[in-house]
Amino acid sequence: MRVKPDSVTETPTLVQRIRALAGTIRHLALDHVELAALEAQVAARRLGVLLSVAVMVSILVVSAWLALVAGAIVWATAAGVNWPVALALAALANLVAAGALAIWIRRQPAEPLFSATLRQLRNADPVLDEGTR
Repeated sequence: MRVKPDSVTETPTLVQRIRALAGTIRHLALDHVELAALEAQVAARRLGVLLSVAVMVSILVVSAWLALVAGAIVWATAAGVNWPVALALAALANLVAAGALAIWIRRQPAEPLFSATLRQLRNADPVLDEGTR
């Protein structure tokens, strides 16, 4: 049995190189999946915080609106308007505001969600996509 000196290194065979490459690709893919999972967790936490803050802001805005409407009703009754008429006027003001917001929502463009991302994934020409709609 011959022993090779330490200074001589074996060159890896083609099969060994392919196995090493496959292992490297596998580790790289796993690293990317792990990074995506961690980023998804961070995004989910941020979304939860933002939604919580949005709910709190909405509650405060509704409280302020109710206070303004109540103040207007009190002012109207102090000026001699009957309670039923003051309440009806407040309800009418709320309905007009809701109608205006509904009209604004309906006039928003009906653009598909993630349209730029879908175009990028399809590697499509935006001019051609517009013609197919």
